[in-house]
Amino acid sequence: MRMLRSLLLASLSLALTASAADPKLKGSKKEAAPKLDLGIPAFKEIPKDQKLEKPKVADEAQQGPTSTTLDEGYSVVRVVHGKAFIRGPDGAKPSTPFPQVTATGNPLATEKFSSVVRLKSPAKKNTRIEVAILDQRGDTVMDASGEIRFGTGPEAEWQVDWEPTGIRNPGEFQVLVRVGGNPLGTFPLKVLPPVAPAAPPAK
Repeated sequence: MRMLRSLLLASLSLALTASAADPKLKGSKKEAAPKLDLGIPAFKEIPKDQKLEKPKVADEAQQGPTSTTLDEGYSVVRVVHGKAFIRGPDGAKPSTPFPQVTATGNPLATEKFSSVVRLKSPAKKNTRIEVAILDQRGDTVMDASGEIRFGTGPEAEWQVDWEPTGIRNPGEFQVLVRVGGNPLGTFPLKVLPPVAPAAPPAK
């Protein structure tokens, strides 16, 4: 009986010793660690180099035409001359009839008078105006320039006051009107010679 108990104790002691010596019996199984999801998105493929292209310029038709004097449709309604004017709804008119300019003196010189140019433009755009008086040879005798301003209507007037100016000969002169540098036409102006003094009555 004692011998059997001794054998059992010996066997148990050997089993415990073997268990402690064998590393595979305790924590020997290796397990793969779980993958952690850090929420980092996957990167897409990096695009290849592309040539830079200049932005396309819009067609001229889409850009719109550049406004010019001719495009504004300027036209001369009338040119009138006088010493003084009456202004009504339809524009300036000489207060007294003024059919021509009279030249006086020696040498000849025109009398003092004024001219009013009336323009029409549907666009009603202010612009530069030039007026020149030409003699029979086409030479400029008098000239003036300024800006004509439109109000609410399509017509506007510009006045110039002429000082006495020397001329070669009386006759048919021309008034040249330019708007924005573009000639809009010529208009006749008659310059008469000085009036001869009346002869004294015969005795």
